[in-house]
Amino acid sequence: ASASAAATTPPAAPCQAPDGLSCAMAARIRLVQQYLAGRPGQIGIVLHDRQTGATWSSPAAGQDFPAASTVKLAMVTDLLLRNGSGQIHLGGGDWNLIEAALHASSDHAADLLWQAYEGPGFLARIRGFGMGSAFFTTPAAPYWGFMDCSASDLDRLMNFVLGRIPAGARVYLTRHLQHVAPIQQWGVWGAGPASHPGNKDGWEDDSGTWITSTVGFAGPGARYTLAIMYDTAGARGFHYGTVTLSEVAALLFQGHLGPEPTVTATP
Repeated sequence: ASASAAATTPPAAPCQAPDGLSCAMAARIRLVQQYLAGRPGQIGIVLHDRQTGATWSSPAAGQDFPAASTVKLAMVTDLLLRNGSGQIHLGGGDWNLIEAALHASSDHAADLLWQAYEGPGFLARIRGFGMGSAFFTTPAAPYWGFMDCSASDLDRLMNFVLGRIPAGARVYLTRHLQHVAPIQQWGVWGAGPASHPGNKDGWEDDSGTWITSTVGFAGPGARYTLAIMYDTAGARGFHYGTVTLSEVAALLFQGHLGPEPTVTATP
């Protein structure tokens, strides 16, 4: 009787997953879509599986947003590569500034590094990192803090860091991204400690409209990269943005909502 029942039981329907994404991750993406439904503003998301090459993107993934402090990851990557090739020579004080820019997202440290080593040529170099739609919003006075880019740009940057720069620079960057200060423990950080996340966050108040952004990696061996940029369209504040980004990461990597971050925005 059991054999007959087994023979007549229809096979389970295959899951509807994008090529290369697991059924489990496809289900979690649907949770994210349900969570975001009806939320105000525009949000760009790119999730990339480095093991299979699969990518899931939200409709606004290619839309440009103010990049804010996420650009610091691109700037430090640029400095490490140029230092490694002998084009520039970073001193002890410079390394302290780099660590401050990565760890606590220090604007002062980023400004000093920019004044010492960067300028208009920065844009062409980061386009080589995959940030093809990035641009200065004040081209006559290029400055890291006045740039726009897309979530797709940030995800390509993260994949460039993880897959194409020298091992020493990669280890340096990933170690710092996994040990950020509390001010940056949101966004991809919401993946939870079991996923060993690392991230660089950005936030900006545009006359009452908060933009919150995050780019990083999570999963065994940094299997996944994730970039999110969110413009709340003036409907909510900084806290709303950080919670939204953190919960997207929690749903993707834990399958459920996580604790809300309590961080307060720095000026």
